[in-house]
Amino acid sequence: MATTTTRTEEQIVAAVAAGHEMAGMPLTAADEAAVRRVVRGETTGDQEVATLLAELRNR
Repeated sequence: MATTTTRTEEQIVAAVAAGHEMAGMPLTAADEAAVRRVVRGETTGDQEVATLLAELRNR
């Protein structure tokens, strides 16, 4: 039996931020914005990674 839990955007961002903080990699403002875009369904994780890689290549 599957259980569905609904979390708010703020709860999801807080959970992601906590995980990154524990790993010693706190979220930047850009990271948080990317997480919010994914949570809202505006983009996907794969699209965010592709955008980041393109930005790094263009530096």
